[in-house]
Amino acid sequence: MQLLDHKLFDALLQQASQTSRKRCAHNLHQSLAENAQRVVIAMLPGSYVQPHLHQEPQPYELCLVLQGSVDMLLFDAVGQLTERLTLAAGTAQSAVELSAGQFHSLIAADPGAVFIEIKQGPFDPAAPRYFADWAPAEQDASAHDFYQWMVSAQPGEFFSKSHLKSEL
Repeated sequence: MQLLDHKLFDALLQQASQTSRKRCAHNLHQSLAENAQRVVIAMLPGSYVQPHLHQEPQPYELCLVLQGSVDMLLFDAVGQLTERLTLAAGTAQSAVELSAGQFHSLIAADPGAVFIEIKQGPFDPAAPRYFADWAPAEQDASAHDFYQWMVSAQPGEFFSKSHLKSEL
C-alpha cells in the first residue's frame, strides 16, 4: 500500500525545490513492465516541460491534480496554443485525459502543485520520445523564454523570436 497524503506531497515538493528542474517524480508502479504506469509529480513554478506527445501504444495519458493547481497547455502540430486548462485539486476541473498524438505541456500555477500521471504500460525507456521541434529542449538557452511565454500565452498564440530576451 502506498498512501498519497500531504506527508508524501511535502516531501516531494521539498525534493523538487532542490533540483534544477524544479520537479520531482515518485513512481507508484513497481516495474516498467506493469500495464499501468502511475507517477506522482511535484512541480514548482519555473519548471519547464518541453511540449511533447505520446504515441501509440500509449493511447492515453490521465493527469489528475492532487494538490494545488497546474495549467495544461495543448498545442497543434506547428506550435499554436490551442487550449489552456487550469486544473485544480478538489474542483470540478481537476483532471484531463489526453489522447495519443496531442502536444501538451504543464506549468505549476502555484508553488504546491502535485499531480498524478497515469499511462498505459509497459514503459520502454529506449523507445523514441516525441518532443515538439518548435519548442526548445530543457537544456536550451531559450527554454526560460519559452517558459515565460507559456505562463501567460493564450489560445491562438504562437511563440516567436520576439519573445526571446536574448535577441532584444
